[in-house]
Amino acid sequence: MIEVTVSEARDNLADLLGKVQHGHEDVTIKKHGKAVAVMISVEAMEYYERLEDAELARLGDQAWAEYQANPAERISHEALWAEIEADLKPE
Repeated sequence: MIEVTVSEARDNLADLLGKVQHGHEDVTIKKHGKAVAVMISVEAMEYYERLEDAELARLGDQAWAEYQANPAERISHEALWAEIEADLKPE
């Protein structure tokens, strides 16, 4: 993983993009010593999106199974999404 400041990223954007695209490097951009952004390849982003989609499908299947097991315990759409979002938040 490459770490650069915002000004270094600005000055070396083309080179950093090349490293991300062709060198399969991730680039962390820092501002005042704190990470504020990460540059990743399109392939990496697509992979993370597939993981997220799979997790959402798993949670949906789990909710459906719980509903079928006890349909009397219905919850609102809003409450369901609140539970899903809480499960997806990093610890």
